[in-house]
Amino acid sequence: MFSCGWHITRDGQDVYSWKLKALVKIGGPLARLARFADLNDQVEACNRVFASDTRWTVVRGSDLEEGESQGLPVWSRHVGDPILESNITRRVDFALFMVAALENDELIHEAPAIGDRQPAVALGARARRQRLTFSSNATIYMTSAPLRATKR
Repeated sequence: MFSCGWHITRDGQDVYSWKLKALVKIGGPLARLARFADLNDQVEACNRVFASDTRWTVVRGSDLEEGESQGLPVWSRHVGDPILESNITRRVDFALFMVAALENDELIHEAPAIGDRQPAVALGARARRQRLTFSSNATIYMTSAPLRATKR
């Protein structure tokens, strides 16, 4: 299990906002200069994980905020999916997803991009659903691309 930001891509099919592109292009070198973070290290680490034959999941988190849980976040295989429009996740919900992902073999060798479940509720009725259940009493509904999470 590994976590990183949305700036990591597994297959190059992610669609990034101009804000995220600017943040990575300008903020990345500044963070490295200040010895705060090195985005290149994250890219290299993820590339090594992706190439590994071991069981792995790379959870790509959106912006984080404090606050009470809103439930298991939604996820998609690609950044830019409308279900991830909010680009925000509560820290506690990020942790909830990481724990739930440990129990879900369908996320092995996946790099889900996660986001707040609230915008997904509005999108929920638009897609065909396939139910995935975790032993932690969380249920995810899988559509052709995005997922909607609900708490039982």
